Amino acid sequence: MRGLRRQIQELWAIPRNRILLLFGIEGILYQFVSSVTGFGNNLYATNLGATDTQIGLVQTIPNLVAVLLMLPSGIWGERTRYSKTVPVAVLTIMGLMFIGYATVPLFGALRMNLFFVFLGLTVGLMAIYNAQWQNFFGDVVALDDRNQVFTFRNRFMFFVGTVTPLFCGIAMSSVSESEDKLMILRIFYYISAAFLLIQAVSIARIPCQPRQTANHRFTLRDAGETIGQACRHQPFRRFFVVILCFYLSWHMDFSMWYLGEVNYIGMTEAHLSTYNAMVCVAQLLSIGFFARLNQKKSVHYTIIYGALGLWLCPLAMIIGCLSPVPLRPLVFMTLGTVGGLFQGCISLCVVQMLLQAVPVKNRSLTISLYTIVITLSNSLLPLFGVQLYTWLGSNYQAVIQFNLIVAALRAGATLLLIRRYQWMKKQNLLFKTPQD
Repeated sequence: MRGLRRQIQELWAIPRNRILLLFGIEGILYQFVSSVTGFGNNLYATNLGATDTQIGLVQTIPNLVAVLLMLPSGIWGERTRYSKTVPVAVLTIMGLMFIGYATVPLFGALRMNLFFVFLGLTVGLMAIYNAQWQNFFGDVVALDDRNQVFTFRNRFMFFVGTVTPLFCGIAMSSVSESEDKLMILRIFYYISAAFLLIQAVSIARIPCQPRQTANHRFTLRDAGETIGQACRHQPFRRFFVVILCFYLSWHMDFSMWYLGEVNYIGMTEAHLSTYNAMVCVAQLLSIGFFARLNQKKSVHYTIIYGALGLWLCPLAMIIGCLSPVPLRPLVFMTLGTVGGLFQGCISLCVVQMLLQAVPVKNRSLTISLYTIVITLSNSLLPLFGVQLYTWLGSNYQAVIQFNLIVAALRAGATLLLIRRYQWMKKQNLLFKTPQD
């Protein structure tokens, strides 16, 4: 034990290793919360009595909150002396809001209204945290170390993403009454609140150098100048156009994915949790391959695999719906896992692509403005997807037609990523930063 303790202390004494471990801890805690909300929010709304339209709003409401707060948080981030100040503050606020979110079922007739209020103040703030975390990550991790640190963090995240929905789904499947299912979700949300507060402490422990621009008081005029700067900056402009098309095609079926799983594939809570676990295991097994591919051929090449994985998902839904009813969950989960296998590289690539393309000047504000656009897409496209499904007839045939449309859009986004990679390779820009 003493030898092990000494080894840990020696490991901790090296700054690079300390950053690696702290980001690993931060990733574990954050993924638990993300897994609980990703798996549980629609189920939470369903057991509270939500309609199909309200299920669509589960994506829309928090993202609208994020859009409203993104610019102020970006300006705040530019004003702070340390780039970790805003992420720590946001984590603390989120932890407190999750306590309110978990208490929503106790409010009787007001439960649905309060559900959306606290949904915005929890999941909405997660988008704020992600934007500020990217800026913080770019400040404290050198370019050459980003792939290693991000891969290390994601390995832990995929593991937690595997077991958390599985435990939650098994627990929910063990009861039949809606109020009992809500109680189980509430327990997981209370744990999430505690983990977010611990995560704030972990971020606060990561060494961070003060910034030279901290004393400048950023205003809305600075935001306008930042937009102009970003538009003139060719690496960022090219990245932004392509990645926006990628996200638009991705976000369109966020709510329809859940409705298709439950209403047409016939999946239960146990099926949903098992499927999430299968996808996370597949991504955990593939992340080493994608990390090496990033080093060898760049993140701009690897992201194409992620786009292909997304393209396979609507096909999995179509084939699942066309299968015999008893086999639908098995067919869908098998094909969906194949698509999910490739999606593990998306988070590994997009953050590094952004940090490589974004101008260093006013980086926090630029990332916030970029995230506003992506968040608007995440807010409006899922609701539009549900409306499109409704216009198509809200039936079995409509699900097939909707997913054919999504597959076509994702094929187009994949082609754009391929063309961008070919152009960057020709220009010898695959591993260069804007300063180069």
